[in-house]
Amino acid sequence: MFIKPFKIKSNYQLKGTERKKLCEEVLAAYPNLSDEEIQLLLPKKESISIMKIMTYNGHIGKVYCVAKIPMFFQLDSRDTLLFPTIFTLWHHPYLLHSFTMHTALIPKLASGADLMLPGLILKEPVTLYSFGKRPKGTPVSINTENNKAAIAVGVTALSSEDMYLAAGHGKCVEVFHVIGDMLCQLGKPPLRPDLGPPNIDGSTDTLESVESINQETIMNQTEILSNKLEELDIGENSCDVIKDKVVSKEHTEEVETEDVQNSNTVEPEVLDPIQEMDRLLEYCFLKACKMTVKSSDLPMLSSNFFKNHLLAACPPGKNVDVKKSRYKKLSVFLSEMKAKGIINTSITKGVETLLSIKFDHPLVKKLIITEEPVAAEPMVSNSAVVSECYRVTADVLPVLSKFGYEKGDVMKRAEIRKCFTEYVKAEDLQNGKTLKLNPQLAGIMRTKAHQETVTMEDGINKFIGRMTHMHEVTLAGNTLLHTGKLEPIDMRVTVRSGGKKVTLVNNLETFGINPKEFSKECQSIGASATITDDPGKKTPSVLVQGNQILYVYKLLTEKYQIKKNYIRGLEFAPKKKK
Repeated sequence: MFIKPFKIKSNYQLKGTERKKLCEEVLAAYPNLSDEEIQLLLPKKESISIMKIMTYNGHIGKVYCVAKIPMFFQLDSRDTLLFPTIFTLWHHPYLLHSFTMHTALIPKLASGADLMLPGLILKEPVTLYSFGKRPKGTPVSINTENNKAAIAVGVTALSSEDMYLAAGHGKCVEVFHVIGDMLCQLGKPPLRPDLGPPNIDGSTDTLESVESINQETIMNQTEILSNKLEELDIGENSCDVIKDKVVSKEHTEEVETEDVQNSNTVEPEVLDPIQEMDRLLEYCFLKACKMTVKSSDLPMLSSNFFKNHLLAACPPGKNVDVKKSRYKKLSVFLSEMKAKGIINTSITKGVETLLSIKFDHPLVKKLIITEEPVAAEPMVSNSAVVSECYRVTADVLPVLSKFGYEKGDVMKRAEIRKCFTEYVKAEDLQNGKTLKLNPQLAGIMRTKAHQETVTMEDGINKFIGRMTHMHEVTLAGNTLLHTGKLEPIDMRVTVRSGGKKVTLVNNLETFGINPKEFSKECQSIGASATITDDPGKKTPSVLVQGNQILYVYKLLTEKYQIKKNYIRGLEFAPKKKK
């Protein structure tokens, strides 16, 4: 669902009432969470934002982020079920029922495949209760045999009973969200923690323990299911059925090679940690030689090559540690790569330098990159960007809903114009520069009863006029929305007790500027600066000793890059002496 980039239709912070409503939704969806645990997931001091998105395959959904890290998501195709992300499950591993799979299957899931039954790890003997008691479409998570920290979230593709009857073949989980996908790329997500291996022997179901079911109970279950087996046209006796249902030890060790959806499986190669680190180190080295290092970059210090290229080539979710490999030192590893003829190095006064790389070496040319390239994280600008936008109202919703927008969505003028033009073309209402009014547009624009046409530009302006005018302010990656007219930053000079002049700066928070940080900036010139409540102002003001209008104006325009037309009060600056 999130393997490919998705379109963000709107992104804004939740207000107090909306935060409270979200907490109630989380508690309703997961009643086993206590109030304290919900407060830890959705802390009051952290900003919580909601993004309305459209996935690459056309599904509309919502993503709830806490401190820019996605914690929950909803999809319209799933009756707005509230799914936790893997980051939420790392804090609460038992929030959803988990299926355990082989670690070797992670690259398959990360490439967009679903989890199949042959990839599951189950306790023997397999019974009706090995898959739980869940209907089809139940939200579940997926972990691995060496770490119970979730790596994927999805829904069951079959009911638990059908999984048992499938005899180890077919789809198990339809994956929506997996580690390393585009949802994980939002903000700066944490690394996957090591929570220890999952308890495969134990069952998370409290209804009945698997250990309490003996062989006689299994026989009774088989007799109860005999009618369903006949419907499936399985021409075997009951003993053979039981034999086929029990997944053997050899079967649970199978892993898929070509695709998780391919029923042909092979046994995974068991590697010790040192061998795994050796392979990861060599893979990252060859990938760096093939993808990132250019001939113009050479010669290069080996330390810079390791830090800027080899480590950067490490796949998501893994860490390269030379000390955990058999080489123990980078110089020993590079010596072996030099012996293979891939690179040429020299050592001068104990400093090793990478002189050249043989880019046409067979090991470099034949390397297959197993993970998709991750989009580079955009640089966060420190300049405030102010743009006009409009909120969808009930008046214009009948038209904009045809393009996937909902009431309350925020749109730019260009997006509205595009939707309006497409609507007019679909309804065949345009004749050159003239727009014919159908009953729907006439009702939205509230034109006169006898008026049948308007100019195209006038029609667009009247349509936009029925929406709520807003301003979007983006600063350092944070987006703030303001309804109506945008009040500029106000600078004033007043006289306090003792005839001392002070400079008051107001409306900083409107442009996303933290007053505490701004006051510290002002103290760099040696003048004291504090935060005070200014009578008649809704937000606190920054008070700076003396007439500091010029310094404040320079700070706003140069560091925060606020445009001059959004700053008021420059006329109070001290006059230059003649």
